[in-house]
Amino acid sequence: MTIPNTNSMLSFSCMVSAAIVILGRTCSCLHFTFPSFNPGNRDDFSFSPGSAISNNSLQITPNAGNMSHRSGRVVYARETLKLWNSKRTALTSFRTEFVLNILPQNGTAGEGMAFMLTNNPSLPSDSSGQWLGICNSQRDGAKTNRVVAVEFDTRQSYADEFDGNHFGFDFNSIKSFRQYPLSNQSIILASGSDVWVSMAYNGTTGLFGVDLVQHSTIGGQLKSSGSLIVNLSHYLADDIYLVFAGSTGDFTQLNQIKSWNFTTVENDATVGIRVGIKVFLAIAALVIFSTCLVGVFFMWRRLTRQRRLANRNLEKMIDAHGPVKFKLRELRRATANFSPTRKLGRGGSGTVYLGHINRMNLEVAVKRVSMGNADSNRGEQEFVAEVNTISKLSHRNLVKLIGWCHEGSELLLVYEYFPMGSLDKLLYASARESNSSSEISALELTWDRRYKIICGVASALDYLHHGSSKRVLHRDVKPSNVMLDEDYNARVGDFGLARVIQYDGITHHSTQAVAGTRGYMAYECFFTGRASLDTDVYAFGVFIMEVVSGRSPSSAVKYEYMHDSDHRGMEDYSSDGHPLTMHIVDWTWSLYGEGKALHAADRLLDGEFEQTQVDCAVRLALACCHPNPRERPSIRTVVQVLIDGAPVPEPPVNKPAFVWPPGGNQREIELPDVGLLFTGGARQQNSFCSMTSTSLTAR
Repeated sequence: MTIPNTNSMLSFSCMVSAAIVILGRTCSCLHFTFPSFNPGNRDDFSFSPGSAISNNSLQITPNAGNMSHRSGRVVYARETLKLWNSKRTALTSFRTEFVLNILPQNGTAGEGMAFMLTNNPSLPSDSSGQWLGICNSQRDGAKTNRVVAVEFDTRQSYADEFDGNHFGFDFNSIKSFRQYPLSNQSIILASGSDVWVSMAYNGTTGLFGVDLVQHSTIGGQLKSSGSLIVNLSHYLADDIYLVFAGSTGDFTQLNQIKSWNFTTVENDATVGIRVGIKVFLAIAALVIFSTCLVGVFFMWRRLTRQRRLANRNLEKMIDAHGPVKFKLRELRRATANFSPTRKLGRGGSGTVYLGHINRMNLEVAVKRVSMGNADSNRGEQEFVAEVNTISKLSHRNLVKLIGWCHEGSELLLVYEYFPMGSLDKLLYASARESNSSSEISALELTWDRRYKIICGVASALDYLHHGSSKRVLHRDVKPSNVMLDEDYNARVGDFGLARVIQYDGITHHSTQAVAGTRGYMAYECFFTGRASLDTDVYAFGVFIMEVVSGRSPSSAVKYEYMHDSDHRGMEDYSSDGHPLTMHIVDWTWSLYGEGKALHAADRLLDGEFEQTQVDCAVRLALACCHPNPRERPSIRTVVQVLIDGAPVPEPPVNKPAFVWPPGGNQREIELPDVGLLFTGGARQQNSFCSMTSTSLTAR
């Protein structure tokens, strides 16, 4: 493995100690480099039974024979590390880098290894398994252990451990003082691939920093880091041994070190003089530079004044008190600076990244709202709408908003994270299984789970429409905006298009542009430019059809017409021999009109579903997608049908034509006289219009 460039890999903690090396002088008392290991290096080390040099690596635990429930240590034997510098004015500073490789045997890893500073180099008895060769059950936590270790754990051994893939700082005990999970960084210790580790300790400040780097299988580098302040003299005496320790348990692994270098740094009076000269020169240069910088700063203030005023006005519009206001630097750190390897998905309003908030020890989904030059005002409006709307909502089927951030041109929303992802990825997983063996199979979406998801989304919309303090229109109900937890409970999210209906005597909400997603938008949206409770119901009807059938409404749906009653469906051909296509609403209505509503069920279900529930879902979906908005049931009625067993609406056998203005009594919304339409900037008179689903397109 090629060791990465340390100038680009060291985190801030390690840069501090790297600066010591540049400004100070290397202590000749302890310095060594092993690019690899060979039999000629045996005299440089002390090995516990079973440890050895093999395959150009230090084998910390046995690599042959009985490998289970073994522990081992490899000690650098040429010289010890002095705890104090030569003047005994500060603890010794040092830097070390090594490449570790943990290779599971028989497919499963266990338990881990560690780099240690200790005054007791001998391997403790009974230190296999969870003890990592550091201590044992009788000596765990004893001050006389005199051990400071950085552990690399590949198996969860006790309840307080995060998981079986982390590193941590240990002091006289196997229970880590501080742990750092690695799975959220996509680093896998027990993957059989090399992990480059850099450690630096500053004896003056007590800062102990650790950086890990692993090459990604798809290119690039995966990084993680951690640091803390520690006084080594609280745990160690002089004459410190440098040790690698490791162990196996029921499951075995090769614990290998492939290269190692170590350097101590001493800060004496001579170093102080040289540092002083360099600091003086730096200050002189800084004075000259700062004069120019002040001018640039005031120019920048003038140029950005308008933007800063806009930022302050935007924050004044946000009246949420519950969510946390994060700093941009914290969210950059949590998402590895919005690394492409952390991307969870991308939508019309922004990109979502996986993040880990260290102070909360919490994995989150961070939405970075798009802010193009052409629609920056719209992006800010959607940001304010999403924060103000969802922060006041609380329901088991809604995604929880944890916090937000607005700095400069960045608009960020922090949500709870669901590892299973959005429903669309699961619903259409079978189409991607050939490209990714890690995809969850769509076969896991049994009918019971699909029906549970439909009920959950209905319950969430009922809360938005009728249960919250103010009615909320979601305006973008679709599978990609529905998250799933491990129990397949639906969580509705993405409120970028949501709007609140104020109770001011007029229960409607107007918009200046058609908003939503092609395939889920009701007919009347294109005539009124308005959202309503009815348009949410229509989108939910399309959602039901999509979950039942496993077909996407945004793509062409083949209408198959077979002359027999084969469950696979029916096939119809045009005069040129090509299959005809139609929108999912028209396709479902055609099946229903022919008495074949059950044929809408996903083929992957292979007929394993509750027929009465599928029939109920199809009828309810068609009722929700009735072209006349005043004929659609309310979402409260939908919930009563799905959950409480109320009678199912009976949609017409043949799909009605879309007629505008609609007939019937006005129910939910105040509709304008839509006989006035705008086309190409000119007003046109139109009092009647008949359309099909496929003739409508969204902006």
